[in-house]
Amino acid sequence: METTSRTVRFKLEEMKLIEEFLRENPFFDFSSLTRTAIMQFVKNPKLVVRPVTEVKTSKDATKSPKDH
Repeated sequence: METTSRTVRFKLEEMKLIEEFLRENPFFDFSSLTRTAIMQFVKNPKLVVRPVTEVKTSKDATKSPKDH
């Protein structure tokens, strides 16, 4: 089986949560946890993305992204 390594960055608080989860769930290691989470998201992405600011255009400076 061919594998590829990738890099991911975590904040200190995120790493603490991950480490706590791994201690409480010893059947997972970091690699299997991340593979499982990523594949679950790829197969069933349930992420709601909401804009922080409104998009401004030359035609209408107050249109929100969903108005485009």
